[in-house]
Amino acid sequence: MQHRIIPQPNLLDYTDGICPAERAVPVVETDEAMPPEGYALAVRPDGVTVRCKTPQGLFYAKQTLSMLQNENGSLPCVSIQDAPRFAYRAFMLDSARHMQTIDEIKRYIDVAARFKMNVFHWHLSDDQGFRIECERFPKLNEVGSFRDGHGFGSSDTSRYGGFYTKAEIRDIVSYCADRFIRVIPEIDMPGHTKAILASYPSLSCRETPIAVETQAGVFRDILCAGKEEVVSFCCDLLDEVCELFPDEWVHIGGDEAPKNRWRQCDCCKDRMAKAHLDSFEALQGDFMNRIAAHLRTKGKRAVAWNESLKSGCLDGDVIIADWMDRDKLCPARANAGGEIIAEDFFHYYLDYPYAMTPLKKVYTFDPLPEGLTEMGRPGVIGVETPLWTEFIEDFEKLCKMAFPRLLAVAERDWTYEENCDYADFRRRAEESRPWLQSQGVVMDPQSAWDPKGLSRLKKLLAHYKKTLTRDMLLSFFSKKDD
Repeated sequence: MQHRIIPQPNLLDYTDGICPAERAVPVVETDEAMPPEGYALAVRPDGVTVRCKTPQGLFYAKQTLSMLQNENGSLPCVSIQDAPRFAYRAFMLDSARHMQTIDEIKRYIDVAARFKMNVFHWHLSDDQGFRIECERFPKLNEVGSFRDGHGFGSSDTSRYGGFYTKAEIRDIVSYCADRFIRVIPEIDMPGHTKAILASYPSLSCRETPIAVETQAGVFRDILCAGKEEVVSFCCDLLDEVCELFPDEWVHIGGDEAPKNRWRQCDCCKDRMAKAHLDSFEALQGDFMNRIAAHLRTKGKRAVAWNESLKSGCLDGDVIIADWMDRDKLCPARANAGGEIIAEDFFHYYLDYPYAMTPLKKVYTFDPLPEGLTEMGRPGVIGVETPLWTEFIEDFEKLCKMAFPRLLAVAERDWTYEENCDYADFRRRAEESRPWLQSQGVVMDPQSAWDPKGLSRLKKLLAHYKKTLTRDMLLSFFSKKDD
């Protein structure tokens, strides 16, 4: 028999018979021996039993039951024992470059919850906009939340921007909690901070007024790592962020931070001398450690992108988001007892076209990086799939980029390797289309999911024209791509 369940349960056996709709209301039994997110499901002709340890396990059992259900409300008789491969199963949404409405974000959350994802990483600050209502630093909203024109090649020159109110943010956090989803905010630093520097120029090395950025890229103007004023500002800002987000983790960025301004800055050089730092990469590590230490006083742990490992001195309790680890520092970190989140650029970034990252490439990728020892494997705590929005202005395009690739990641971070089957996943993804449409989610036809050969290359070149980069070509020719 075939089913529509995503993610594929790790143990599923069909038994004889059908449970009619009038008997399909589950009887719930508490089982302390079950994993926290696990469940056991028994569907018999005379009724349904769910065994679980926690309300979260019950929630996931109900998602599975809803996918098993026939149109008339009956259920095929099955026995399922299920629990996730990874404890951390995340989706990231960039609301800094282009904002989504609260309703759109909730729809995205609903889909992620149905497919058993449990972490929402919300990217809320970048060069192109600051998106959190902030009372302590009002210019972040007055100046940093708006830019001149939509940017990113758009012909729309009207002022663009806005921010989420504290009430809206608390609403999203509560909405996620009802679906057993954690919300981890990201305030990127010391790079990707032009919106902050446009609001408060004194936080930069040069203290020169700049504008909120309108284009994509990596920019030289970043926070000054040598001024105590900057560290105090970041700590005070994060205090206000922590009041809105109860989760014990806060993402503090740490990626793509050029050191050009630091090399010319007396304050940065003075800090290096005072802290006995031998490189500007170490200066970034020192900066990140100071922010992480402050978060610890709030009962929080810091998450940072993998570039922060280049410092050689990053505190051991900082969780690392591995997106492009050319120096292979992440396996070494995990082998030494650190914690890593796998979110590989070449496979899990949803904002790139299917010509660059086909569905099969996403699904067949093993998120465990090469170089892990047996002791290091548990250090990879989970998987995350980011969606950046420089070139995604509307929710329909966002959905077409995300689905069904997000479903592929959801299956690979829940289901063990030996239980995964790409051809069967494609079938189940297509059969999920009516439910997705009922949620206002548009998915491209199957013919778009896996472009091949020369056709695929032509589509990639047509999509990017003159903006094709080395990393995009590397992704296209990835050895792990079938």
